[in-house]
This record gives sequence, structure tokens and C-alpha cells, in this order.
Amino acid sequence: MRLLSALALIAILFAGPAWASGGSKTKAPTAESEQGTAFATPRTPSIEMPILVAPVVVNGEMDHYVYLGVTLQLVDDSHKSALLDKIPYLQDAFLREVHGPSIAHENDPSIVDEKGLIARLLAVCEKVVGANIVTGITFRNAARTN
Repeated sequence: MRLLSALALIAILFAGPAWASGGSKTKAPTAESEQGTAFATPRTPSIEMPILVAPVVVNGEMDHYVYLGVTLQLVDDSHKSALLDKIPYLQDAFLREVHGPSIAHENDPSIVDEKGLIARLLAVCEKVVGANIVTGITFRNAARTN
């Protein structure tokens, strides 16, 4: 009986460190492996806004709506929490902006003026959250309604 207890104690002593670390024999990540290789692209901090429903107006008449997923690209992560608090104000300002001048490119209802709309929304961001916080805007999953 004492022999079994001693063997169990030895097994626990040798297995203890491996078991406490999750039993994995992989190395802990080093600073070099966390940074990646020289060819890795740095992560751009971003925030996905709620879907923006924008009317496409041509010659003064509403043609259709476009649903736009808007992603804000930030300078760095330090502004993220402050910007998250301002999302309702940004969304309201975005809605007001897209309901102003048409977002159609040269009065063509099939083309959204993305460059112009990005410039307009960046100006809104600067007014609502301040300068040099939002560096870019991308659209994702744009869909047209009839």
C-alpha cells in the first residue's frame, strides 16, 4: 500500500507542472512570434457602425435605398472606448448627412459616390468625435432595395 502511495505521489509531482500549464508542451509565445514576420500587415483598429440606410435621390426624387455597413478606421486603440460612447451621436449625424445631398454618383441611381460619401462622413466624424481620431471609412455589404 505504501508503495502505491509513493508511486502516486511521484506521478503527481512530475505531472503537476505539465498539468498546471494545461499539459501543453508548446513554447510560450515570444515577443518575436507575437509581432509576426516582417511581411505581416499591422492590424488597423476599427469599429463597425450599425447599418446605415441611405436614400438614393436622382433629380429630386427618391429612387431607392441603399443599406451600407460602415466601418470606421481609427488612428489607434486608445480612442476606441471614447468613440464607442459616441456611436449613437455618429449614427444620428450620418443619417442626417445621407438625407442631405444625394449619394448618387453624377445622378446615376445605380452608382453610389463612395469617395464623396466617405469624405462627407469623415467630416461628420471630425465634428462629432474630434480631429485625427477616425482616419478612414470603408463600406461593407452594400445592398440596394427597390
